Amino acid sequence: MSVAKCLGVDDVDGPAMKAAAVAWKRWCHQNPELAVVDDVLDLSKWTRRVPATTKDPLLAHLHLLAQQDAEAAVVLAWLMLPGATRVANGLRDLSPDIDALTAGELWLQIRNQPVERCVAATILRRVRRALLDELGHGDSARRSDKTWANTWVCDDDAVLESLASVPDLETNAESESGHLIQAALLAGAISFQDASLLHRLATAADEHATPSRRGRGGLTAPKAVESAMRFGKIPTRTARRRAATSLDQLGAFARDEHIVDDLRDFVATHDLPPVELAELLELYFWAHIDEHAAQFNYPA
Repeated sequence: MSVAKCLGVDDVDGPAMKAAAVAWKRWCHQNPELAVVDDVLDLSKWTRRVPATTKDPLLAHLHLLAQQDAEAAVVLAWLMLPGATRVANGLRDLSPDIDALTAGELWLQIRNQPVERCVAATILRRVRRALLDELGHGDSARRSDKTWANTWVCDDDAVLESLASVPDLETNAESESGHLIQAALLAGAISFQDASLLHRLATAADEHATPSRRGRGGLTAPKAVESAMRFGKIPTRTARRRAATSLDQLGAFARDEHIVDDLRDFVATHDLPPVELAELLELYFWAHIDEHAAQFNYPA
């Protein structure tokens, strides 16, 4: 089973997609601004070619149509399959039925609460949060240690100070490290193996609520390292050393690529409600993922 199959859009010649193709021609006739392609099946390629600022209005229009039109919901769900599949894969260890759960939650989010900006990122963020809550993991992202819950894992005071103007920021080590690493991986600034190590350490730090004053924001604290490496193949001392080196590489990448400056500009130019820092980074990286892929010659 897959998310696509659960939604009924795994076959482009199936009834759902055929009905969507007919509806697409009707919408384009009613609103010529939608007619960016003649055939709805060409829409996926179009969204990969154009920048986020160009495709977002179309996704927003489809999201609005989807409140009353099931065919519009089908088209939007089909376009969002890659992102929805990534969400499902990231939560696959939480449920054997994660594909069906993700498909159902994606459909509900598409048919409710239309948004006008960062459409795909916002819907996927809602889907992931709802799935975590449904599977009993929603509260795990918030620690009992309030100081740690508001701590960004970074050794550079200047970077932290530059984010001080962003309101209502609460985060955890796992999600915070994950969104920054997305960009670093695309840029080749950090290896997949070291990124996986940091993710395991961040997850362990989150589970054990390690104090931020211990070991690189808690990531290399003894309790976090021992927990993350209990089934690992490398000694804890090696893991701690590799993590410290990777964090230095991430810090250099964030400074060299002006990630913080770009994030500040992103906040200034987007009409966003108060969001957690991890969610803000997710919105930013989803909005710029095509630019990062093109810059480093990744295929669309």
